[in-house]
Amino acid sequence: MALFGHSLGGLLAFELAHALNARKVPAPLALFASGAAGPACRDVSEYAIEKTDEQLIARLRELQGTAEEALANPELMQLMLPILRADFLLCGSFVYGERAPLALPIHVFGGKQDSVRADQLLDWQLDTASGFSLDMFDGHHFFLMQHESAVLRCVRRYAEEHLARWRNGAARQLAAG
Repeated sequence: MALFGHSLGGLLAFELAHALNARKVPAPLALFASGAAGPACRDVSEYAIEKTDEQLIARLRELQGTAEEALANPELMQLMLPILRADFLLCGSFVYGERAPLALPIHVFGGKQDSVRADQLLDWQLDTASGFSLDMFDGHHFFLMQHESAVLRCVRRYAEEHLARWRNGAARQLAAG
């Protein structure tokens, strides 16, 4: 098993990895975080205050992942804005809990033109004791929609490397056993 999360999903994957660790469940092979600043140093102040509909729509435009037709559709926005507002507020309520670094590799993906800067993505390395990588792609916050195949190739390559190491370790344990 591996964990993948984009934006708020990166934080959720991070917290899930810690929850699994606390329950003594075997660690996932890796954590993949995309478009999310590292938890230890992230500034959540932008999301801590509830935004108006207009502010949310403006932020969605900035992130460049929502079609203008969708943003201009009042019925769709009436359905989506409460969900997005809750997501933003959840992100704004995040409090970093100081814990031991995860004993699993963290692979991070970012958009070169995203508001989440490379230095913020590099902060993820503070939360792993077992390897880190950063891959950057052209694009904004939703770069993975434009580079889906390339991102998936990276995920697959890293996952196969970790799975091979895990298999080799398991085979050595059986032989010693």
